Amino acid sequence: MSHPLLPVNPDGFVLAKDVRASGRQGTLDTQRRHAGLVAVRRGVYVDRARSERATPLERHRDRAIAAGLQRRAPVFAGFTAAVLHGLPVVGGVPHEIFLLAGGTSGRRRNGVVEIARTGLETLTEVEGRAIVGVVDAVIDVAKRMPLLTALVMADAALQIPRYGVDRPRSTPEELRTAYETRLPFPSSRAVRAVIDRAVTDAETPIETLSRFRFEELGIPEPQRQVALALPRLGRVVHLDFAWPELGVWGEADGAVKYTADSNAARVVREEKLREDEIRAVTQWRCARWGWRDAWEGTPLRDILARAGVRTEGGRAHAIAPLRASRAG
Repeated sequence: MSHPLLPVNPDGFVLAKDVRASGRQGTLDTQRRHAGLVAVRRGVYVDRARSERATPLERHRDRAIAAGLQRRAPVFAGFTAAVLHGLPVVGGVPHEIFLLAGGTSGRRRNGVVEIARTGLETLTEVEGRAIVGVVDAVIDVAKRMPLLTALVMADAALQIPRYGVDRPRSTPEELRTAYETRLPFPSSRAVRAVIDRAVTDAETPIETLSRFRFEELGIPEPQRQVALALPRLGRVVHLDFAWPELGVWGEADGAVKYTADSNAARVVREEKLREDEIRAVTQWRCARWGWRDAWEGTPLRDILARAGVRTEGGRAHAIAPLRASRAG
C-alpha cells in the first residue's frame, strides 16, 4: 500500500471526506501528484497497483461501490446488481453503473444509470449492500445488453446444482412470472428471447455459448447433460451434449483443467480413460472444443462437422461479431 498515512475504508478506498476529517489533505495531494492514488470517482481513490491489475469486472465493481458511497441509500440494479450477485459475464462490460431510481422516472448522469422503479422489484442484500433480486437483475440485463450476455446470466441464475447441495438462485417459473407481471414494457421481446432460451442444466458459460452458436449455425439441437453409466470405472458421467441419432457426443471444455495441487499426468490419464470408456459403451465419436472455438463459431462448426454433426438444411447463419471475450 503506497499511502499508509491515509485512512482506508473496508473496501480499500481512500475517501476525500475522511482525509479532510483526519487533517491529511496534504498527504492525499502528494499521493495524487505522484500517481500513487487514482480516482475511481470524484473523491474516491484506490491504490494505483490495485487499479492496474483489476479485471474489467473488478473495475466495474469498484466504480459501483464508489458510486454507492456518494449516495444516501443506494440500491444496485441491472447489470451492476447481476455482477454483485456473482453471475458470470460474457461480452463487454459497460462503463456505466446501474442503480434503482428513487421514483418512477429514470435518468443517466455522471456515469450512473438510474433505472425507474416499477414497484414490482424484489430487494435483497449482498455483503451489506441493498440490491435488486436476481430475477430483476436478469430482466434488466436482457432489456439492455446483448442476448448472449443476458442468456449466460439467466442460465447461471436458473441452474439447478446436480447434487442438490445448493438451491438454484431462481426458477424458470419465477422468471417468467416476473416478466409477465411487468408487461407491457419496452424491450419486452428481447427479454422474452432470453427467457425462451434459458435452461436449468447449463453448468458453465461455455455450455451456454455453445448452445447460442448451435442456434446461429443451424446445428441440430442436442440432448444435454446425458447421464451415462461407465461400468469399468464404476461411476456415472454426464455428457455436456449428445446427438445419439448421429453417434456423437460433445465436450464443451476443450482442455483438461489443472489445479495447483493436481498431477497433470494423472489428470490427463483419467480423462483419457473416461473418454475411451464412453466410446466403448456408446460407440459414439467425441467432439471436443474450447472457448475460442465456440467464441469464433466457425472452428466449432468445423469440429462438429468432422465428428458428423452438420448444419441442418443449409440454414447456418452468419456468426455475430462480439465486442469482447469472457469478462469473468
